[in-house]
This record gives sequence, structure tokens and C-alpha cells, in this order.
Amino acid sequence: MRSIAAWLALALLTAFPVYSQPVETSRELEVQENWVIFRENDATRMGWVPDGSGRLFVTTMRGKVLVVLNGVVQPIPFISESFSTGHEQEGLLGMAFDPDFANNHYVYFFAAMPGYTLQIFRYTDVGGVGVDRTVIVDGIEAGVLDYDGGGLTFGRDGMLYFGVGVLHDFPVEDVLTNAAGKIHRVRPDGTVPTDNPFYDGAGPNVDSIWARGFCNLHGLVFQPGTGRLWANVSSPRNLQIFSVSPGDHGGWPQYNFSRPAGYVEPVHSYVNHFDEYPFTPTGAVRQNGVTTFTLAEGYGSPVDALWYRKGTRVQIQDVEDPSFNGDFYVTGHPSSMSFTVDQPEPDAMSGGGQLKRWIEGEFVMGGMFYTGTRFPVSYSGNYLFTDFRGMLHRIRFAADGSMAKEDILINTGDASGGFIDVNEGPDGALYVLSYHGGILRVTPVPGGQAVVVSSSDLAIPEGETKTVMISLAMPPAVDVWVKVAVQGGEGDLSVVEGGSLRFTRENWSVPQFVTLGAAQDADADVEHATFTFTPTQDFPVVTVHARTEEDEVPEEPVNDGGAEMDAGTVEDAGTLEDAGTLEDAGAFEDAGTVEDAGSLVDAGAVVDAGIQGDAGSAKDGGSVPVHMEDDSGGCSAGAAALPGVLAWWMLAGLVWRPRRARR
Repeated sequence: MRSIAAWLALALLTAFPVYSQPVETSRELEVQENWVIFRENDATRMGWVPDGSGRLFVTTMRGKVLVVLNGVVQPIPFISESFSTGHEQEGLLGMAFDPDFANNHYVYFFAAMPGYTLQIFRYTDVGGVGVDRTVIVDGIEAGVLDYDGGGLTFGRDGMLYFGVGVLHDFPVEDVLTNAAGKIHRVRPDGTVPTDNPFYDGAGPNVDSIWARGFCNLHGLVFQPGTGRLWANVSSPRNLQIFSVSPGDHGGWPQYNFSRPAGYVEPVHSYVNHFDEYPFTPTGAVRQNGVTTFTLAEGYGSPVDALWYRKGTRVQIQDVEDPSFNGDFYVTGHPSSMSFTVDQPEPDAMSGGGQLKRWIEGEFVMGGMFYTGTRFPVSYSGNYLFTDFRGMLHRIRFAADGSMAKEDILINTGDASGGFIDVNEGPDGALYVLSYHGGILRVTPVPGGQAVVVSSSDLAIPEGETKTVMISLAMPPAVDVWVKVAVQGGEGDLSVVEGGSLRFTRENWSVPQFVTLGAAQDADADVEHATFTFTPTQDFPVVTVHARTEEDEVPEEPVNDGGAEMDAGTVEDAGTLEDAGTLEDAGAFEDAGTVEDAGSLVDAGAVVDAGIQGDAGSAKDGGSVPVHMEDDSGGCSAGAAALPGVLAWWMLAGLVWRPRRARR
């Protein structure tokens, strides 16, 4: 009820200090707000249809999939499922396009269905409308919407990957006999591959499990080049981004910050609160251009320097020697209470001072790897992700693949920003989706004329083609021709169509198409080639790297497993609390005040390799918790938190600010 929400807000404001966070957008970006506005205020995912049509699909919690074309919402949706808005435990969570969409026109959806079950189903795109609804995966237990997961994406192996959350059932240990808190892998028809790491046939395991030990799994995306699956995960203690391999264990619920050997560490983690911790009396020591800062123990809540992972941006202030102060990126951890940064200054030692870190978000949501050419080359391969607090983050990588720097590109400073997804458009721009019914268009500040190519890295299956989209960054003074040529590949890779394109002052921003192909051959050698896009005017040539995907590999054994999990493998409805034990919309929150992450959820609008390399765009979100580790809790974006639990957290001095992004 509104009165309870008001009491909760007052309690938090009076119990904890309020910090004013800077509102900013990177100076190298231009943001077009409200590129699209639609009446629905429950968007969950978006993805560009990989057929060159320029259509953008936007999924909504209530079940509509909107179609946006040239910045205009079309009158007829792609599909119109119908989900109850009562206790809001149902709705569309995820979306993925089939890698062979050009031929089969399949679009997959992940949804929380009536009766507390999760389901993946497929529609076929016929004339711009979805037909022939086909259930792919069914019978997985669902829970509170915020905990259901919804990440959905295809891998380079052609398999469908999806993430199931913890369903609001906080287990004391992670087990393989239920689907909760896991990443799953099935064939496109829903059957289970026998090479899944925990497959045991008639045994007790849920055979579709591919990796485990994760909390709220709302976003999945494959990294181009490495083939590793990235997962955006939220829990009550922190928000984490993992790079996952088959059989990995993320450590939940036992571990959240540091983990013993045998568990996969997150690439990046952050918390949903303001940090300010003092250093020891001699806590700033600089030697050979590297400074070690040591945090003081026993100051307020327990602290661990590992909270500030390599690449995390921190602000150092009030050190007695001012040469230590400034903004820096963490480079390492000599101990659990110390971290290092690069400071090319003379050797020195000082006391006093403190670390400060602004709030970095609330729920980690959608993510993608940038593979285009419109943005500066420094963006190539970067991981971009949204946070529901109205933030767009950027991760840059070191030569060894670890995180080198993490920055916030857009920070609205508005807790109701609702950023839940980010995609690269066919024009090379970034598009950011808000749960509240809008899309932002983000482009770099013009630095001169350029050829914009939709992807800089391609994998083309033998005997097939991929299409890339070409445009210019700004209107040309005179007509510009772009010539496309191939180098290398031993003749296996070629320009099939569109080798010469003309751009004028009228059509410079309208994407034109180039079709690239891979010949069928009898060997299993992967061929590599570069395609050059050369303009007739004096501005840079663009190079796209391509490789063949060989089909001369042994077929996987057929198994008799199914995607459906019976009552023995997935907990039945009895393990879920009923509507009375969870919350109802009136007893705990009002839609405008307290929100959770699950309503914004889902992951995986996958755009095929022709648009975004072999990655696809994936998203996710979840709960944002506190910075104290407590092994007794579970994970959540927590609109379903019971009053007793909330009271316990407040008495413990923990700030857990669940947001319930609902209508």
C-alpha cells in the first residue's frame, strides 16, 4: 500500500545519509532522448530482426511484442500473448532469434506462465506477424517474477541457452536436482544434448543444466572470438558479470565476493550503495609508479578490498599528500585489505584519506559486445551493459582478457530511469531501452566523415551467406561510392552482392546491404579473410574480418532426453510460496514506489552474426543488494521480501533497496 511505501522511504532516509551523485553523459557521446516513445510501460527486451528489414522487436511484460520501423511503432504487434497483471507473476521475460532466421523465420520467447511454470515457446515470422506457436521447453517451476530469470540466447554451437533464477526459494546448498539458479542448454527443438556437463540420463540430475551457482539470471550473451558465455547476475549483496564455461560454478549461495579455488570469479562486480572507507595511518604508499592503498579495519561494516575488482574506478580523496588524490582504476590486490592503482609520480608515503565510490546502479540488466565501426576503434570488443538505475556502463579489456577499465557512459541520476537493454542498430548507433516506454539513440560526437559497417567481425557457415549494412556517418559534400573487396581466404570467402554502393546527400543514412558468402568445401580448415570497404573520398577505409564455420565435424549422438522436467527434477508448486505468503500488490508495494528487478528482466535478444558478429545481444537484470556478505540470505530484486526479513536487514544496518518496476 502507498502508506507502507511512504513509511519505508522515510525510514531509509532518516537512517542513512543521502549522497548526491553526479549526473553526466560521456563527452564523446550524443544522446537522442525519446527516439521512440510507446504507451506500454513494461518493456523487457528488444532485438533487431536479422533479415535486413530494419525492424526492431520490443517485448513487453503483458505479452505484446511491438514492432518499431524507422523510429515509428507499427499498429500491428508481432504477437499478442495475454498475461495476468494481478499479482504480476506472469509475463514475457526473454527473446532470441534463431541463427538460421533467414531460412526458418523462428523467434523464441521465454515467459513466466499461469500456474507458476516457466516456458520457452517459438513463433514463425510470416508477413511480419508471428504464427504457429510451438512450445519448446515446459514444466520448469516458476516463482516470484523477480526470481524467474529469463536470459535467452543462441550459442555458436546452434544450441539454445537460458537462465533460470532462484524462484524465491532460498536453498541452503546448490543441487543439480532442480533447475533453479542455473544456466541451461537445449537444442532448438527443446531436446537435451547428451554432452551437457551434468547429463545423467535416467539419473536424478536436471540434464539441461550447463552451469550453476548463480542468483538472478536475466541476461546471457556470447563474446565474439572467445565463444564464452557472459551472464549478468544480481543478488541481494552485489551485482556481478560472469564469463562462464561448461560446468562452471558461480559460488551462489555460499560465496558472493571472494571464492575459493574451484569456483568461477566474476569479471566485474559492483554494489548499489555509496562507498566511503578510510585508509590506515600509513595507508598510501607509492613506489615505482604504483600506489598501494590499505583500508582500515573495523570501520563500520566489514570491508574487503576484493569488492573493488581489477578495473574498478575509485576516487581517492583527502590524503595528506595531495599527489595521491584523484580518480584511478584498480590494478591489483596485494592483500584482502589493500589494492593498487597506477600513479606515475615520485615515490612517497602518506596517511589519512579515504576511498570513495559513487552508486553504480541497482540491477544489472541487458548487455552486448560492440562489434560495429561507427564508434571510435577504442570501443571495438567492449562490453556495454545497462543498469536499471538509468545507467549505461562500458567495460574495456586488457591484453590478457581481464577487465582494464569500467566506466559509466550515461548516468541519468534517476532511480526511475529503468534502463533494461542495449542493442547496436543497423546504422551502428546504440539503442537503449527503458522499461518505462522509451528508446534512446546514442551516437559518438561527430569526428568527421566515415563509412559505418554493422559488424567488424563475422563467422560465415560453409555454403551460406551473411549480410552487413553500410551507411555514412554524416551527409557527404558530393556523392560517395564505397567499393568492397576481399583479401585472403583462398577463394572460400567472397563478395556475393553489393560490391559497389552509392551514397548521396539524400540516402547517406539509409543502410545499404552487402552480402558476403562462404563456399562449401571438403576440408575442415577454417579460412580467414578481410573485406575492405573503400570510399571514393578521402576518409578512412573500413576493414571487416571474416572466417568460415566448417561443417565437417562429427554429429552429436542423439539422446532420448527431453527439455521437459518432471516433478522429480523440478520442485513442484508446493515448494513455492502461495500468493498469500508472497506479497500481493496491495500489501507490500505500490507500483510507483517500490520496484523489483524481475519485472525488467530477460536476456537475450540475439541478433545474428550478420549484424552483431556471433554474439547476439543479451540482457539481464536482478536485485541489487547490500555490501555486507551474509551467507544466510538468498538473492533477489525482492519485491517479495517478507516484512520480517526486511526488518532484520534494516536492524543489521543493511540498505537493501528493492525496486519493483511495474505498472
